[in-house]
Amino acid sequence: MDSERTDSSPQAPEQHGPEQPRRTRERAFAPLSRRSFLGVAAACGLAAGAGLAGCAPKPDDDPTAQENEQEQPDKNMAPTDIKETLDADVLVVGLGMSGLAAAVQAASNGAKVIGIEKMNATGGNGIGVEGIFAVGSSLEVEQGIEIDPAEIVRGELEASQWASGGDLWLDLVHSSGGNVDWLMEQGVKFSGVVDDYHGNSAYPDFHWFDGDVASSGYIPQMTDKAKELGVDMLLETPAVGLIQDGQGAVTGAYAESKERGTLQINAKSVILATGSWGQSKDYISQRGFMYDNVRYGGVDGHEGDGITMASAAGARNFVSNSTFNCTNTIGEFEFKSTFIWNAGGGGTCLFVNENGDRFINEDFAQNNFELQSVPAMTQKQMYTVFDRAILETWLKDAPDELDTVDNANDEALAKADTIEEAAKAIGLDADALKATVDQYNRLASAGVDTDFGKAPEFLVPITQPPFYVGKLTQELLVGIGGIETNRHGQALDHDKNPIAGLYAIGTDGCMLYRNIYTINVGGTCNANNINSARNAANHATGSTDGKAAGGSASAGEGEGKAGTDGSAGDGSADGSKDGAANGSAGGSADGGSTGDGSANGSKDGSADGSKTQG
Repeated sequence: MDSERTDSSPQAPEQHGPEQPRRTRERAFAPLSRRSFLGVAAACGLAAGAGLAGCAPKPDDDPTAQENEQEQPDKNMAPTDIKETLDADVLVVGLGMSGLAAAVQAASNGAKVIGIEKMNATGGNGIGVEGIFAVGSSLEVEQGIEIDPAEIVRGELEASQWASGGDLWLDLVHSSGGNVDWLMEQGVKFSGVVDDYHGNSAYPDFHWFDGDVASSGYIPQMTDKAKELGVDMLLETPAVGLIQDGQGAVTGAYAESKERGTLQINAKSVILATGSWGQSKDYISQRGFMYDNVRYGGVDGHEGDGITMASAAGARNFVSNSTFNCTNTIGEFEFKSTFIWNAGGGGTCLFVNENGDRFINEDFAQNNFELQSVPAMTQKQMYTVFDRAILETWLKDAPDELDTVDNANDEALAKADTIEEAAKAIGLDADALKATVDQYNRLASAGVDTDFGKAPEFLVPITQPPFYVGKLTQELLVGIGGIETNRHGQALDHDKNPIAGLYAIGTDGCMLYRNIYTINVGGTCNANNINSARNAANHATGSTDGKAAGGSASAGEGEGKAGTDGSAGDGSADGSKDGAANGSAGGSADGGSTGDGSANGSKDGSADGSKTQG
């Protein structure tokens, strides 16, 4: 249940770019206005965009290579008119939530960092993020909040049917408290409120930003911190290709600067933080949606550029198993409205497909609203059917919305005195829809859904005119995941080996979810933005200094308490390589890093944190 504002999100201050990314409302995938989601998930904190081309072909026998073949340029298509060559230790591509965190962490480690941003301001979709998940932060400790990390890890693995990596969840949960404390050290401002996000999270884990939005509490502070640390931030400078050496290692990128022309940026490591695939027709289709039925609700600049570049460089494409923040809507109605939440979210309405056939128990998304758009991948088109009695029940506490529906002139919503007339008005077969409604009413009258097993309390007959049929489209805020990565954020090749020099973080490389966006715990997607950014930056710079686990005081009886700059790594407090129950969240006694080892200096870590992550 990662979340975003339920009103219009403030824009980032002017000093972080000449203006905020342009946001308009048009048909699918012209950039649309950023919305909120009744608390849905912009806590994904999307990074802003990057570039579009990669520089190495994928194997002919790889299916994802063929799916994306039209997007991959010839690997030798380097720019011929390079105006300037720049050198850096770390190049961060995209300066949204995760990109800013990576830039700050890498620069704090002493690296020379260049950050390039496709848009004309930092922040990306992150401008609407409300807060972040954490267990054991100093704020929670002060407020006496205790949460068992193992419950969260097991719950999320169960929700994913064990298709997600437990090591990723373990690292995220046990590092989350220290990550929040680290953010505060960088100047990020929190309101001090830690709660269960309006009762929508299973735990009181949600840490609200100052002003309840990242454009107030996070973006300006992290942008300023990056500048203070000497990060060279180039706005309106999309990457247009990765540079690889003869062994396939990524050694930089080409970029097109609005002010400076074509740049060659040489770097020891490239960190992709481009915000995933929310505006990409190809990736939307690859994920299984009908592109013409989808409209985009996020900030401009999220065309899947990082995924395309990484795929061309040989990385495993994860789009078909990625997840998304997406719900149903009707025409031009506000999808945050009570009307749309009921008509599109299922429950007492009836769902039919383009043939007028029922295909699901409509109460399927009651425990996870992110499920409501999933059936759109199994049907060519979805429709919602209801009558006046159902509508008035939905809107009994929202009379203004009832007036809006009554006075609507939207071709996506048909209203008529008979089911047959409503079907014709929306373009469905009248006889087929009438037969479906008649069968549904027989089930409702009997109180038992012998077709799909819908719960009796949602089985309401559709008998009172006028009748309504709405054509459902999918409002997509963000794709989550697309490049397969490991715990360090390294992009993996087709044999699941790391590609030297290439990292993908935030929603580009998120591997916490498979197919379904679990929302049991508030703010985990944004927590991953920060955690993956810090993991990648530390690994890329050969340092784990500052990788925090220090806030995890409630993580378990035997866990070590890291210092202010302590690291969780993979190691345990007693020095075992892979971590143990008595210290998996512990850092070193002096606040240094444990790497993959332990506080007392096991195989991959040392007591003072001088060894790099393995």
